[in-house]
Amino acid sequence: MFSEVFLAIYCGSLFFISFVVAPVLLRVRESKNVAGRFYGRILWRFYSIAFFLLLLYLILEDERIYAVFLMLGLGLNVGISFWLKNYKRAIGNIDLITYEDPRRVLFRRVSLMSTLMLFINFLLSLFILVKQLKGGGLAGL
Repeated sequence: MFSEVFLAIYCGSLFFISFVVAPVLLRVRESKNVAGRFYGRILWRFYSIAFFLLLLYLILEDERIYAVFLMLGLGLNVGISFWLKNYKRAIGNIDLITYEDPRRVLFRRVSLMSTLMLFINFLLSLFILVKQLKGGGLAGL
């Protein structure tokens, strides 16, 4: 029963990051550099909490394959974010680069891919949560 609680917290936080935080911060027209840095800090703090939640889920859940898939998805997101962080350092202030510049286009595409991966992780965690609750401990609440 406790494993579903950790999975629900993880799923809810992914929903909040994907549907509230990312759209609000990444659609800012001025100061994209500051908004991106703020979003990056939120993501890196989320990653540490999310891995802790998934580790607890892995320990408590009988079917560990679900936790492994979720951890792999989150690990892929961490890898993309790490690449984005290093690339951002290399190109500098994004506000000083024109919108059509190939470096900014690449950065934008990879950033959108990162957000898409968060959304896919959300869908996967939601699917697993619904599957477990239908036949598990919190069914009927």
